[in-house]
Amino acid sequence: MSNNEQRDQQHVPAPQQQTPEPRREFAKKGALAVIGATFSGAARAVVARLLEGDS
Repeated sequence: MSNNEQRDQQHVPAPQQQTPEPRREFAKKGALAVIGATFSGAARAVVARLLEGDS
């Protein structure tokens, strides 16, 4: 095996390592959106309950 063939084989895995990054970013953004919506919904429920209790 020549040096050029060895270099070619070493560079093959590099693109495969970069592919999961967009998926991770998408998953992080999705998780943050779910968490944000949960807290937002909880805050709305608390406010609604407080307003119902005062009337």
